[in-house]
Formats: sequence, C-alpha cells, structure tokens
Amino acid sequence: MVVILIVIVLIFLAIAIFAALKGKQPSPGEGGLAFESREALFTPAERSFLGVLEQALANSLYRVFGKVRLGDIVKPAKGLTASKRASAQNRINQKHVDFLICAASDLTVVGVVELDDQSHSREDRIGRDSFVDDVLTLAQIPVVRFPARKSYTLPEVTSKLQGMLPELQGPMSSMVKAEKKVPAPAVTQAESVSTDLISVEAVPVCEKCSAEMVKRQAKNGIHAGKFFWACSTYPKCRNVVAICG
Repeated sequence: MVVILIVIVLIFLAIAIFAALKGKQPSPGEGGLAFESREALFTPAERSFLGVLEQALANSLYRVFGKVRLGDIVKPAKGLTASKRASAQNRINQKHVDFLICAASDLTVVGVVELDDQSHSREDRIGRDSFVDDVLTLAQIPVVRFPARKSYTLPEVTSKLQGMLPELQGPMSSMVKAEKKVPAPAVTQAESVSTDLISVEAVPVCEKCSAEMVKRQAKNGIHAGKFFWACSTYPKCRNVVAICG
C-alpha cells in the first residue's frame, strides 16, 4: 500500500513539473515561431555614451537616432547589375550603425557615430567594421568611432566630433558669431519710436532659464549664414531656437 502511494505521489509530482516547464515556454506565433523582448535598446555602455553625446549636441541643430539599419541610410548605387544590386542590398540590410546624427530641420543624414567595445577586435568584427566604413565613405557620410569605456567626458566627445560637425568647435563660440555691439547713431524722435518697437519684439526669453536671448549667426556647416536665438547665459544654458524665414 505504501509503495502504491509513493508511486502516485511521484506521478503527480512529475505532472506538476512538466506543467511548470511547459508554462515557461513561449507561445508560438505564426509559423511556429516565438519571440521575446530584449528589454533595453542599448547596453549600459551605449546608454552612458548616448547621454554624453546628447549633451555634446545640446542644441536644436541636430537629432540623434540609435540602432539604425545601414540599409535605411544608404542604398546601392545606380548602374549595378541586378544580381550585384541584390547582393549589396542584402549586405547593408544585415548591418546597423550605433548612432545616426541628422539635421533637426529636415532629418537629412549628417554623420554616424560608432561605439567599439572589445568584441570589435575579433577578426569577424574587424571585417564588419571595415565594410561599414567603406560603405559610408562611398556614400560620403562621415563616421567617427569611440572606444567603449565606463565613462566619457563632454570635452573629449565634443572635440572628436568637431571633424564631422565643425559647428561644435569651441564648442559654441566658433559655431556662431555674436553680433557686434555698435553704438546706435543719433535718430529723430519718430525714428526712435519705431526702433524701440522692433527691438522689443525681436528679443525672446529663454524657455529653460528665463534669461534674455541673443541673436547669433551660424558660421559653418549646413546652417551657415542662418540666424538663431541663443541663451545669453551660455555656456551655463545651451538653449538655442531657430529663426524661421
């Protein structure tokens, strides 16, 4: 009788274990395939670097996108045969870039930033990096590579980005030129009224720190010659606002 009870208990125990293991298996979708979330888009090192990269580009001129497929920013050149075009498209569709920098105004591609950890020293990753660099060079898209580390400094990142984004030199002092303060010429009473009205209307207040903003002009890059408003407390506050028109 005791033996029978032990056998029954073991059977129920085996059924319970089997049910528990089955419950942990993902439910298959269409075609019997199953998927699960990766949870985080970036590794801790990538997230840390992204924070500094966003600070280096802390203005309204650029936007940063992460994990962008290479096939979304380049395409096979015209003139290739159908087979070579398909082969090229397949290769770029299987690769992605870590960070893509675009112009905030129209999201045109400005450059690529790659973060290289220790895995990039492997032979297969060296070949992959070489292929990506060659593709970007042929497409005339600049690329900057940073070694993966535990921490990064803003001056270091900004300095290395200057070759790709000359607007960051100084980091902002050479990006723009401040309007020279020239003594106002003598005007009549009627002229002074109209000048005051224009002055009051033209100077906005910084949305981030409530300080008065200063009108500046971009010297280099895709926005060269365009005017924008910059916070007068720079570099304490780096807020800038584009001037439309």
